[in-house]
Amino acid sequence: MNSLLIHGHLIVDGNREFLDGALFIEDERIREVYPQSGRIRECPEDTKIIDLGGSLVMPGFFDTHTHGVNGISFDSADLEQMEQASLEFAKDGSTSYLCTLSYDLSIENIHEQLRRLEDYHSTTARFEGIHLEGPFLSRKHLGMGDPEHFLNPDLEMMKEFLKNSSRIRQVTIAYELEGAKEIGRLLHENGIKVMCGHSDALLEDLDENVDGFTHLFNAMRGLHHRDITLVNCAFMNRWNYELIADGNHVDRNVLKLLLQQTDRDRLMLVTDSSIARNLPDGEYDFISKHCVKKGTKFISVDGHYAGSVVSINDEMKVLHELGAKYTDLLCYSGLNAFTFYGLDQQYGSLVKGKHSDLVIMDDDLNIRNVMTRGKFIDD
Repeated sequence: MNSLLIHGHLIVDGNREFLDGALFIEDERIREVYPQSGRIRECPEDTKIIDLGGSLVMPGFFDTHTHGVNGISFDSADLEQMEQASLEFAKDGSTSYLCTLSYDLSIENIHEQLRRLEDYHSTTARFEGIHLEGPFLSRKHLGMGDPEHFLNPDLEMMKEFLKNSSRIRQVTIAYELEGAKEIGRLLHENGIKVMCGHSDALLEDLDENVDGFTHLFNAMRGLHHRDITLVNCAFMNRWNYELIADGNHVDRNVLKLLLQQTDRDRLMLVTDSSIARNLPDGEYDFISKHCVKKGTKFISVDGHYAGSVVSINDEMKVLHELGAKYTDLLCYSGLNAFTFYGLDQQYGSLVKGKHSDLVIMDDDLNIRNVMTRGKFIDD
């Protein structure tokens, strides 16, 4: 069935918004965008007309770094659990995602999960591939990790990962480690994004194959007035960077500094969410450690943030409170990441021909409904 969504406040792209716009949806695609609902004169007879009553409409969000949700860990999820997780993400507005395999996995478990996910295709939120967060990471920046699972770069091991999976889209690596550059070159040649994270690297350690930085500020050296750290590099606006903007992983004052001083098109919101996302406050085991969830914090017994428990939508609200405009939020929540991964011709803005993955919200960014693949998820 065709759908005509009228009287919507359309956030079209990073520069345009239509205060009373309309979208014509046909065969899971946006077939027409109207700046003014009142000027539509006719549409096909079988069209379902939906009055949005002035609600905000944005493209669906893209979470490129998440470990799980609602008790499900991507380190071990089977295909049924992947479907459950995909639906949970869709409900939160993340209509696309990469699943992250953690640094806590053994090499055998990594291969097992890569094989399991090789042919997985979701039916709600779009599974766009796999992010390997490790295992070639620095023991100086463990985060939640077991140092025994942080390995020195091994080119042959990386080749075996790629042989086992065509779904790897991103790898996080500590680029200062000996042998990291050879792996970076291999990944770049295979079209896989090279992200530097859990790393002590400085500017001089990087090369042309590095694409960006994993969860900026977290698990890396901080901003310094002489040493050009990864954080310093983010302010140079040459690399993309992930940001966990829950207000806990990075203080709100620093978030505001990033919004003011870095290129809008470089910032990619990620959740780094854990199994405790969408679960009640309480105690849970995650990445082999006992952790406590209280409100928006999820802390391990040894005092580390155990990923987040928020959604991209929650993070958008934080940045909106700090002054980010709706058009900025469209970039941060999806368009920048879709562009980064070469998917922006299909997703990320409300443009004729793109997929009809949409999030309907009120002015305070509370989600009212989500459309993916041309259907509202509550239908």
